[in-house]
Amino acid sequence: MNFIEKLQLAYKKMQAAQRILVICHISPDADALASAGAMLEVAATLGLGSYAYAAKKNLDAYGFIPNENLITTVEPDDLRAFDIIIALDCGSISRTGLEARLRSLLKAAEEGRISRRPYIIEFDHHSPQEAYADLEVRLPDKASTTEIIYHFLKANGLEITKALANCILIGLMTDTGHFLHANSSREALAVSSEMLLRGASLPKIIENTVNNKSFSALKVWGRALENMQLNSETGLAFSALTAPEIAELLAPADARAEADLYSDIVSFLSTLSGVRVALLLREESGVVKGSLRTTDEDIDLARIAQNWGGGGHKKAAGFTLEGYLAKTERGWKVVKDAL
Repeated sequence: MNFIEKLQLAYKKMQAAQRILVICHISPDADALASAGAMLEVAATLGLGSYAYAAKKNLDAYGFIPNENLITTVEPDDLRAFDIIIALDCGSISRTGLEARLRSLLKAAEEGRISRRPYIIEFDHHSPQEAYADLEVRLPDKASTTEIIYHFLKANGLEITKALANCILIGLMTDTGHFLHANSSREALAVSSEMLLRGASLPKIIENTVNNKSFSALKVWGRALENMQLNSETGLAFSALTAPEIAELLAPADARAEADLYSDIVSFLSTLSGVRVALLLREESGVVKGSLRTTDEDIDLARIAQNWGGGGHKKAAGFTLEGYLAKTERGWKVVKDAL
């Protein structure tokens, strides 16, 4: 089945459904939420009942995304109540926030303990990991998942309204670093241009994704740069932020609003002269989150992140480890107990 046929099959499944569940990845970014917003828009035109879920969604940062207010952090009661489950931008089943429940559902159906289960569709532009969906629409060469949603709309002859245009452009702009990253393809720029012609508001998106930095967030930037080290032999630039440092510098209200703060920092580090890979480690609620970025065509960060159970894209990836940061003479390491 080719790409267009998959997109058309996904729409046929939606047309035949009555209730759908839309899932974003844990701690969703703008691309994931905008993809969900677009799918909720399509569901509404079809008259479908819908429920949208995103574990650990930032409740204060993304109100400018159409339908974002319809995406809840409360898990759905019964997965079998839905005809279709649509996973967006998740990367893997472990990033859905419903991994245990989905695996249990799939196993029960496989063993014949339930008569029916929802049909699972996955739209994603991350590198493949574990296949779990009935229909996987995965294109790692696309700049964002909203770019795949654009092709979904085109393949099925659906009108791209102003709300849909905003969703698509938001995903493209944020996942390309506002067209500064290497994934800013000619196609991504062409789709973005078309979305502007269809009513997407560039000034509003810029206002909410670029011109929204707080004073305390700049302090975090300063500490990350102060803590930065560069290995001139390997081209690895790395920095770390401990939980006490973040708590000292970042006001709680700003922490809720600065959804892309750490992504912006590590992306900046990757652009410095002599840097091949940038790594930012930060503590959060008993885990250490690692963010990787590169502009080097010969480096695949998704494969590197998989060594620690993470994943992502070739040039942007991440991972999470249980533990805390400890500073050593050689740099930073992750330890099990807080010092």
